[in-house]
Amino acid sequence: MGHDRGALRVVAISSLVLAGVAALELTAAALSGSAAVFADGLHNLGDVSTTVALAGAFILSRRAPTRRFPYGYHRGEDLAGLVVLGLIVASAVASGVTSIEHLVHRPRLANIPLALVVALVGFAGNEAVAQYKTAAGRRMGSMALVADGRHSRLDGLASLGAAVGVLGALLGAPMLDPIAGLALTGVIAVVAWETGRTVTGRLLDEADASLVATIETVARTTPGVLAVTLARAARARRADARASARCPAFACARSRRGGAASSLPPHRPAGRGHRPPRPGRRCHGASGGVPPPPVISACVSRAHP
Repeated sequence: MGHDRGALRVVAISSLVLAGVAALELTAAALSGSAAVFADGLHNLGDVSTTVALAGAFILSRRAPTRRFPYGYHRGEDLAGLVVLGLIVASAVASGVTSIEHLVHRPRLANIPLALVVALVGFAGNEAVAQYKTAAGRRMGSMALVADGRHSRLDGLASLGAAVGVLGALLGAPMLDPIAGLALTGVIAVVAWETGRTVTGRLLDEADASLVATIETVARTTPGVLAVTLARAARARRADARASARCPAFACARSRRGGAASSLPPHRPAGRGHRPPRPGRRCHGASGGVPPPPVISACVSRAHP
């Protein structure tokens, strides 16, 4: 509980800093007409919206199941992912359209020194957030925060690219500003692509390949199992830090005499009075549809003796 609160506090402070940076950049872009600063402001704003949405989904997923939602609220993260994806795509479109318009029409920039200073502030803000997240992640042993800190450092380099574009305009090469804006639009598009892949995978219940491989290994090493087939029928899903596996017909082991096969969890011995679990039943019993602790189980088929 304390670890979660500490992580949420780090995320909240980082989000406030980046929100301030994004507000400054968008204001400077409106006053100067810089496409690069505008794109960088949208980029930082997209990062803030992503963090806030996922933090809200994390808090929602901790609520206890109700009669209306007996499986809990862990799907809230999927819903938040769709909202975030829409915001990122909208940011990429707005940034791209603005950069192309500036590249074609080449409007005269105003308040260029202000735009340059704010772009450098964006770089400094992202770098400060990166160091804060990295230090906090190492202190709490959170690799997710450390990785997020590295992401913030890359965002700082993007802000530095926007500053280079504004500096080029200040030195008499105004085309560099919309070019930098297009480059940042590409960065936003890459983020949108990665976010879309993640969200689509969660919505389609994409399984971790290593988890499925572990289930197959467990099935093959179970006493009495001769072969593992129909592995594609296994369904594995990871929700938050809890892993569960559903195996309607995960593996099939046939006896040498061609006897009928029956489904059986690997941790229960076969017996003449054993009733095979119903298809789709959770391999490790969990009441109320609540995902069990992070214990990997596999449903296999074994021949009755």
